[in-house]
Amino acid sequence: MKVYLDNVGERRLIGRADVPSEAGPVWIVRLFGSALIIKEHYTIGTVTHVPDGGARPLMERAVLLARGQPPELLPGWQALAP
Repeated sequence: MKVYLDNVGERRLIGRADVPSEAGPVWIVRLFGSALIIKEHYTIGTVTHVPDGGARPLMERAVLLARGQPPELLPGWQALAP
């Protein structure tokens, strides 16, 4: 699934992660220690793209990171090449 940084409504593609497409609205990554206490929550939402040429907008599900949220904790995290 693609991963976007959501900065005050502006979304920028920063990479991809191995989050299944059937994931619910929140993806929980359990860290170390008690799984009930130490975990990171990621928002799964939709991103709309308008293709070049005036085609109809396309929607895709993606991980939406809040500012300062670490993408490195996502399973299979791969940053975009610079």
